[in-house]
Amino acid sequence: MRRMYSLLTASSLMSVLLSACATVAPIPIPTPTQAPVPVPVPQPAPTPVVTPVPTPEPVLLVPTTPLRPAVAPPSVSAAPPAPIDIVPLQFKSAAFENLPNWAETDVGAARRALIRSCAITQARPKDQLLSAVATYSGRVGDWAGVCALAEDPSLEDRSFWESQFQVWRVATEATEVGRLTGYYEPIMAASRVKTPVYSEPIQSRPADLFEIDLGQFDATLRNRSIIARMDRGKVVPYWSRAQITESTAPVLAWGEPAEVLSLQVQGSGRLQFDDGSQVRAAFAAHNGHRFGSNAQELIRRGALPVNGASMDAIKTWFKTAAPKEAREVLNANPRTVFFRLEAIKDPSVGPKGGQQAALEADGSLAVDTSYHAYGVPIFLAADAPRVALSADVSLRRLAVAQDTGGAIRGPIRGDLYWGTGPEAGLRAGRINHDVRFWVLLPKGLVPTSANAGR
Repeated sequence: MRRMYSLLTASSLMSVLLSACATVAPIPIPTPTQAPVPVPVPQPAPTPVVTPVPTPEPVLLVPTTPLRPAVAPPSVSAAPPAPIDIVPLQFKSAAFENLPNWAETDVGAARRALIRSCAITQARPKDQLLSAVATYSGRVGDWAGVCALAEDPSLEDRSFWESQFQVWRVATEATEVGRLTGYYEPIMAASRVKTPVYSEPIQSRPADLFEIDLGQFDATLRNRSIIARMDRGKVVPYWSRAQITESTAPVLAWGEPAEVLSLQVQGSGRLQFDDGSQVRAAFAAHNGHRFGSNAQELIRRGALPVNGASMDAIKTWFKTAAPKEAREVLNANPRTVFFRLEAIKDPSVGPKGGQQAALEADGSLAVDTSYHAYGVPIFLAADAPRVALSADVSLRRLAVAQDTGGAIRGPIRGDLYWGTGPEAGLRAGRINHDVRFWVLLPKGLVPTSANAGR
């Protein structure tokens, strides 16, 4: 469920939309975009100038020294050379009683999430690194014991964590404080045909879109990729939102413009049709362009005040805007997300995250996978909300890294999944807090870092 991120409450939309993801949705606050010059759909397609894909905002990668001594020749599971644009993580051992409000924190959701992650990771070779980048998390076999015990009903939740795991505080040389936001799975009204109300397409992945994993060409570019297409034998950037048409990307359904924007920010959602039936629009791909804030564009145009760019205000604006102006505001965000439709067999089960495990409300976390491996439990202590009106002054959670997003970038950066529907959206929208991280690793596994344990 890779996203561009949450937009639901009046008190929070400013902090969320302006910081968005997208998952598909990753999220530093994006800089405002300038008013776009409408780009006509090229017929036939022009030959775009091939330019490098914009470098993401500074991302910090953990050291990738293998957890075990390298052998010659190196095994296929050994970590390749470290990326060059990432700062090292620092770890310091701690006790469970040192975790803020640990005794009062509900840890059951995280255990359910861990069981789902284990089902995926334990199917891999035991000597394989859990992550080729976040090597502090060890190897698949290091987690075999805790994964087996996670499903033991005789072991109470808190006893499970305390008896099987060691706590490690996470920091960098510069700070131990990062940022936490929230996301959810929206339920939005949709139509199978275009109408004056449902006028914005929800589109599937184009046949000509492909992704190039740059790490296959240069080990220091692991976790880096570009989205592209072919034009006369050359690899070129994929079309921007303004250039994508209904023929470029087949239409799956139609929604209201502001609701489709919300769906793209969250990266996944449920579509509800007039007959009451629902399907899930699951993340399939994005077009590779940087996220641009539609709320910032409305503020720049003077259509909304700086302190009034709520979701309700944006929806109201779109309902009364002239079609040409509405399209210009939509195109201010060149990034677009493509979906695939999935049947909802069990309404209680959430969408799949980046790990392909179904997300658990209050127990799943989106992280920057340049720093943290899928399947790692992380204790969150969030305070000092950045949203002026927040019902959640502080938050304590244990969650498992199971997702990522385009705006989730940094060593201490998380996006907590809150569930499905309007109430989950309200709760997620209130979260924009300073946060501290502690990772939980199986006992005996010491995180590899030049500064570990100091």
